[in-house]
Amino acid sequence: MLNPASNRTGADDHVEAVDKLQKSVKVLQKNNLNLLRDMAVLIAENFKNNPNRGDLFCLHRKDGDNEFMNIIANEIGTEDTVLFLTVGDEKGAGLFLLAGPVGIVDELGPRVAELLEGKGAGKRGRFQGKANRMARRGEVEALLREHCRHRGSGEE
Repeated sequence: MLNPASNRTGADDHVEAVDKLQKSVKVLQKNNLNLLRDMAVLIAENFKNNPNRGDLFCLHRKDGDNEFMNIIANEIGTEDTVLFLTVGDEKGAGLFLLAGPVGIVDELGPRVAELLEGKGAGKRGRFQGKANRMARRGEVEALLREHCRHRGSGEE
């Protein structure tokens, strides 16, 4: 039988236990951040090494942040490629980044924010913001595919 007295800890032990847990959480958060950064680089490299990659890259991840999306955009480059990246709840709210040639981003950025029922701002070929309806990502992707198709055929 267990001795009930052996399961009791003093207030000092609780403080020490909480301190250990907090330190553990910080280490895990740092490890998670490093893994997300590494994954962003690998995702970009995978796209760049695909010989059939095209000029549009779309990606959604539930976990991620603005830094994750910007690492991908920086690694892929936005001179010739349009990138539509989102993170957050698949159907609810999240963050988005539209990156690419300045003219395209300036033209389509506000429309992307409107479709996602969000807000955003852009400069120098990047338009990012918060979205309230991530469920409409497919509509944005269709708009971007159509725009890239017209651009590729010289109809612009």
